[in-house]
Amino acid sequence: MIARSRITPVLSLLVLVGVGACGGGDDGPSTPQEPPRPATITIEPASATLTYISQTTTFNATIRDQYGAAMAATVTWSSSDEAVFTVDGSGQVTAAGNGAGTLTASASGLSATASVTVEQRPAAIRVVSGDNQEALRGTMLPEPVVVRLEDRGGHGVAGVEIGFAPGAESGSVSVESVTSDDSGQGTTEWTLGNKFGAQTLIISVPGGIQNRARARATSDTPLPDLSVETVTLSRNDPTDLETLEITATLANKGDAVSPDTFVVHLTLDGIAQDSVKVAQLQPEGRTTLDFTAGPLEAGNRRLAVVIDPERGIDEWEKENNTRTENLTVAHQEIIRVGHTSNISATLDEVLLFRIDVEEGSKEALNVEVGAASGQDPDLFVNYGFRPDHHYKYSCISGEQPGDRELCQLLPARTGSYHVAVHAYSTFRSLELKISVGGIEVESYDIDVVFIEHGSAEQDNVVLEAAKRWESVIVQGVTDIDLASNPIGAGQCATGSPIVDDIIDDVRMFVRIDSIDGPGKILARAGPCFSRITRFEGYPDIPRSVIAGAMEFDEDDLNRLAAQGILVSTVLHEMGHVLGFGTMWDRFDLLENHSVGGNPNADTHFTGPLATRAFERSGGRNYRGGAIVPVENGGTRGSADSHWRESVFENELMTPFLSAGIEPFSIVTIEAMADLGFSVDPSVADSYRIANTSGAGRDVDPESMIDLSNDIADYPIVFIDQKGRRVDVVRRR
Repeated sequence: MIARSRITPVLSLLVLVGVGACGGGDDGPSTPQEPPRPATITIEPASATLTYISQTTTFNATIRDQYGAAMAATVTWSSSDEAVFTVDGSGQVTAAGNGAGTLTASASGLSATASVTVEQRPAAIRVVSGDNQEALRGTMLPEPVVVRLEDRGGHGVAGVEIGFAPGAESGSVSVESVTSDDSGQGTTEWTLGNKFGAQTLIISVPGGIQNRARARATSDTPLPDLSVETVTLSRNDPTDLETLEITATLANKGDAVSPDTFVVHLTLDGIAQDSVKVAQLQPEGRTTLDFTAGPLEAGNRRLAVVIDPERGIDEWEKENNTRTENLTVAHQEIIRVGHTSNISATLDEVLLFRIDVEEGSKEALNVEVGAASGQDPDLFVNYGFRPDHHYKYSCISGEQPGDRELCQLLPARTGSYHVAVHAYSTFRSLELKISVGGIEVESYDIDVVFIEHGSAEQDNVVLEAAKRWESVIVQGVTDIDLASNPIGAGQCATGSPIVDDIIDDVRMFVRIDSIDGPGKILARAGPCFSRITRFEGYPDIPRSVIAGAMEFDEDDLNRLAAQGILVSTVLHEMGHVLGFGTMWDRFDLLENHSVGGNPNADTHFTGPLATRAFERSGGRNYRGGAIVPVENGGTRGSADSHWRESVFENELMTPFLSAGIEPFSIVTIEAMADLGFSVDPSVADSYRIANTSGAGRDVDPESMIDLSNDIADYPIVFIDQKGRRVDVVRRR
């Protein structure tokens, strides 16, 4: 039994081997498969054309065996003419010269070919020499103009026709066309035309490639060259109710004085509107002219400033005697309080109106546009001036819920209100209604939250200051619901609590604690969260502050109270929280900054309402520079954020406060209106600007309080109308 069990498996294995060797019964034995061997070679691509010397392209060779499968093999590449192209071991071809050749790939006794053509094409015309010469008009330039055609690799292109064509009144050339030589160059001699000043030679080759050579024609006797250098308009989008202020800068760029006087016209659509005689200009001299035009008829208009309209002055050139500005003048309709009418507009059309209020009121001016199913007008209203886009108007009705478009501006002030109605969709026969009073207006609320209390008296001063600001800013703004995107603890000054509720209208955190001991930093304040309105395809529009903080050094408050200046200090710091001096940049209302390396800059606030208030408060005769003057000197925390001390002296928002009452001036109140607030100018303190010279005054540190380092460095987070944080600005 044991021996048998050992033999049986061996026999079974032999049987299996025998069956396998039979190869399937009656078919007989099979022939072993032939090993793979290279059978074909192909090149891709089959051809290539290179258009500039040093251009490269790569060819690929594929070897296949007798069964059609790709296989690895060493490929040798060669060029039939290395003067046309070269090739490296990887199949990369490099253009060497114009012509045609054959690329060969060889492997294992097999070969394949592809055609390679090099045809240089000009990509640029370079002026090698002869550019920017100067000669007497009507004479040949001292040097010929030499140009070179170059391909994309910077190599000269031979055998291409080059054209030379003088510009208008720019003379003639010795040859108008020439074939580029072996280096790609061509040349001509240029004789200038009889006009003075700049002349042009146009150089071109087939395919639209051009360049220009330039020369200057002078006179054998000195001549003036009068030019309109710049024309500046008070606005580029006037309506047919508005007057344009136009400033033109004239220059004499010649080498002789102008006539004793010469005439300059302001023209509208080619017709003279005004004429000015200008006194003699010396060479390199300049002068400025001011014109007034309008109101202009609605439509496309062409304004031009023209020197020497009769073209009687012999000068270098005439083309620079005129500068033209093309305008589109919009239609604007005057409507009055009590007006009611039906309006219609097509998609994206903007209707413009102006309301002239002749008698003011403590009530609000109401502007209403009715609503209808499927019709969607957007309403915008702004007091005092017309912004350059309706998104910049102070009231945007779409920010408030309701079944109508309503803008209210409180109080109804004498002067002009500008109204824009934008057709977000086409609308027909919707009622436009203007009224005063009769509709409730939300007041402006300052919510004071003490992080650290002071004494009862000090806390009360803060609360009374808030009431004073509430009497200045008289209308509420859009509420912000922070439930889904709260302000975290400590994000608005040290110790500020989490904010996850609705803010109406601003929240001010107050901390009365030690900062740095007596007599140094008395206080610091600023915004930390602010509204911003976003419209698709348009830059963000800044709006009012949501939350900010004030910090007072408790070691200094008793002294401030004893000097009778604690109230003014708190009012001053609240102004910074609300945006005075801290949001000017965001609203593009500050020009010529001094902070950042320009301490002598004439820094000024450009808000139109504050500018008008400054002039009416005695600043019309101000001779110290641009208005409204802002503290300069380049010191961060003082400069670029307060009224200029040397001009405003004891006004509330200068960097130094005098003992006693500091006037809360109408200039400051109107500056807040320029930031978009509805304000009541009637609550302003009596104030006149006495120092119109702009000269400085002595500051007595014993009798004056230095608030020049009171701008807090809180980052300002901007929140859009949907409650999203969209931007952060960090003060440096």
